[in-house]
Amino acid sequence: MEDKMWRGLGVSAGRAAGPTWYLEEYQVDAAPETFRDSTVEEEMARLHQAVTRTEQILTSLEEQVKAEQGEELARIFVAHKLLLTDPSFIGEAQTRLQRGELSAEQALQEVAGEAVQMLRSLEDPYFQERAVDVQDVLVQLLKNLQNDPEERADLFPNTGNYVVLADELTPAQTIALPKERVLGFIVRQGGKTSHAAILARTYGIPALVGVVKGWEDLLVQKWVELDGEEGWIRSAAEGHIRFADNGLKEEDLAPQSGSLQGMILAANIGSPGDLPLVQKFKAEGIGLYRTEFLFMGEKLPSEEEQVEAYRQVVAACAPQLTVIRTLDIGGDKRAPALQLPQEKNPFLGVRALRLTLRRPELFRQQLRAIWRAAASGPTAVMFPMIATIEELDQAKENLRVAREEVLQAGHPVGELQIGMMIEIPSAAWLADKFAAKVDFFSIGTNDLTQYMLAVDRENTELAELYQPYHPAVLGMIARVSQAALQRGIWTGVCGEAGGDALLAPFFSAVGIQELSMAPGSIAKVRSTLAKLELSPEERETLVESVLACAGTAEVIEVLQSFLTLYTLS
Repeated sequence: MEDKMWRGLGVSAGRAAGPTWYLEEYQVDAAPETFRDSTVEEEMARLHQAVTRTEQILTSLEEQVKAEQGEELARIFVAHKLLLTDPSFIGEAQTRLQRGELSAEQALQEVAGEAVQMLRSLEDPYFQERAVDVQDVLVQLLKNLQNDPEERADLFPNTGNYVVLADELTPAQTIALPKERVLGFIVRQGGKTSHAAILARTYGIPALVGVVKGWEDLLVQKWVELDGEEGWIRSAAEGHIRFADNGLKEEDLAPQSGSLQGMILAANIGSPGDLPLVQKFKAEGIGLYRTEFLFMGEKLPSEEEQVEAYRQVVAACAPQLTVIRTLDIGGDKRAPALQLPQEKNPFLGVRALRLTLRRPELFRQQLRAIWRAAASGPTAVMFPMIATIEELDQAKENLRVAREEVLQAGHPVGELQIGMMIEIPSAAWLADKFAAKVDFFSIGTNDLTQYMLAVDRENTELAELYQPYHPAVLGMIARVSQAALQRGIWTGVCGEAGGDALLAPFFSAVGIQELSMAPGSIAKVRSTLAKLELSPEERETLVESVLACAGTAEVIEVLQSFLTLYTLS
């Protein structure tokens, strides 16, 4: 009997196989069409109690995630709590209650339904996916209105390991599930920037979203296998369980010095809370420390708060290198304390280095903190979204001034490698000029692909066009690496492609010296490279074959062929 297969958008790498468990949507008890025994005042009181209880639950979730994974992911629940004080949400529900025609449940469902419809009508996928946040808060409120605080994920079987299927997967549900027994996630709706997808990648659980075609047929499957990288699901024979660790053995997790053709495998992290994952997957340092989590709240972090956040990571990873990226934020992200204006096209607007150069004190405060943290171990600073030589010069001048300020204040400073991200085509084209001014490059493949191909990387409708395998993108990466080698500096890859095992041999062949990725991707990339053995001639042939391709499909075929031919058994 031929296996059935389904397709979706892979959002968290890895394979898994096992029995399925369907996470049912929360069912709201039928509410009366009009008030019968309750008054407006009583319904208002019920709503107030539900809001208070929901805020308590969200605070608890926030603290749990903050303790486990750091503040960046915890801000998911901070954003949810903000909805509870939003006049257009709770305030509007109260207004409708005062008319005396609806119950608290009905008022909330009406307002939330309109908000969800509005968000999903917007073109920006980021805002489309925030509709799930509204629904998550709505469910919490409805459960508390109906005295049903139990999270549906608590109904997960007491024993056994399962692939979880869900129409939508909210952050609260994801957190409530016992991650150690979840083999994988398959979600009918959502995209790469959904909070469920981000959480899946953080926990190293293979996941697919956007599995629309054939969903009803998939729900009746008792046993499936999935690939969260290639984006497929197929029916599987009962009894075959493959765990969410990609089926790799303990030896696959350990660094194998000398067997990866000089390649360092580092981790991308968002806060000190990610350090347990860094240690679990034995990353060889931090290739990208995103610092945005510190700036996403209602107030800006102090210099001391920044020093502590950076120092924790630098000290924990020493003697390996920690690469700290300066603030990379713009109008596409919520950062109330920065009071950023909304822009028509935030990906081409005042973001990242363009923003910090316009706010020199904010910039130098962060640079001072990085200088001070560098005293705790090997550290590098990395500037994002550089398009011109002048921008790099200004950034380095701010860095110089910040060092003087730290010394004048009597604090010790460490040594810093200075690097820049290559994510804008102009920087890639002028890589030989930039290489004379920095110690390293780090290629941000997410934005480089977006700008090279003119495709919004968050638009799921254009997912088939957003391809890091495109020969133009890979050709530009080869050009950057060659320019770095000629100048004697090193190059890393820190975008999503850095964790793509299929691309790893090509990156090695063009001279990339570091791949930085989500910690959960390290084991698979390490295992792939450890089994691959290419001579200098074969490496040259691989590069020439890839760059001779005219399209993405050809590139993938070439890469797969090389892996098949040259992987050691």
